[in-house]
This record gives sequence, C-alpha cells and structure tokens, in this order.
Amino acid sequence: MLHPHPFRTAARPAAALLISLSLLGLSACGGGGDSSDSGTQPDGSSGTRPASVQALTGDWTQKGCMTAGSQSYKRFLRITQIPSSGVAAAVIEISEGVLSYAGTACTGASQRVGPTQIGSVNITRSEANALIAAHWGEFLAITSQRSGSIWALRSDSTQLCWLGDEIPTIQPTLAAVSSTLSTVPESSCFVH
Repeated sequence: MLHPHPFRTAARPAAALLISLSLLGLSACGGGGDSSDSGTQPDGSSGTRPASVQALTGDWTQKGCMTAGSQSYKRFLRITQIPSSGVAAAVIEISEGVLSYAGTACTGASQRVGPTQIGSVNITRSEANALIAAHWGEFLAITSQRSGSIWALRSDSTQLCWLGDEIPTIQPTLAAVSSTLSTVPESSCFVH
C-alpha cells in the first residue's frame, strides 16, 4: 500500500535524499558474525533481561551527521507498534524523515521533511541479555519488497541500530548480532 499523501514539489529533493540515505543505510548494515551464543556475560552471569518490542517505539534521531554541499542532514525514525490482532508476532510500523540544517555540522535550527511511512516489520523473535536486546523480523517496504531486519538496542535502551539481514537470518543469535554491532559505527544508529 502506498502512502496516501505524495510529496509536495518543494520536498522532492529532500524525499529523494531520504530514500537514497535509507537504502544506503540499510545496505551498509548487516553482515555475519559467529553463530554461537553462550548467554554468559563478561562477569560470568547470565544477565538476561526482558526484550520488549515496546522499547523500540517512539521517535529516534540518527546520531551521526551527513553533509551534502553546504547543508547537513540527520535521518529520523518514528516507530509505532500496531495493536495485536491475535497474531503471535508483534508488528511495528516504520516512518522515516529527514532533519536538514543550513550548515555542515547539524547544529542550529533544522527543517523537518516527513516522516513518511516506509513499511512495517513483523517481529518474529526477541531476545536480550545485559548488553543488547535484539528483535528479528521481516521488513515489508511500501513497495512490497521484503528483507530480513534486526532491531538492536544497546544495554541502556537509548541507542537503536537497524541491521540488514537475510531471510532466513544469517545472524541467529545474540552473539552474532553483538558481533555485527561491533562493526557498525554508532553514528549510523539512532537515539531518543
């Protein structure tokens, strides 16, 4: 289903940038990692904690700043949990926008474009330990493209990283997700 409101003419360059950045960001993330997960923390404890899909919801702003010419940009996400309809898996809706700044340092006043719905994720599994919470699912873009995705929250739940994946997952454990996260720059993740 396409978004019911097309971009206005003035927003088209920013919308094109948003789409390009989204595809670049999602394709840059992901990867393999080791497939074992002992569940043991560095201090020797099991350290598990609940993996709540609700922790993903809200507005998230990209930590890093991107520049294009004399302007700078940050992506932002709005994640909303769709009320359960008796299905075992949780479903979240993803909308994305861009904050644009006049200078090259993402400082000062920003102009917001969006958010616009880009798709939804059917969360099929969630696990957590003392270091991360991971939510595996299938991303369904509004263009009907499907891809695996993992939503990982670092231990303090204030940093969200959206990792590309495959179907079935190539990162089936918390250890594999943690290994991938160690290669993802924090600047490509999102904060509340």
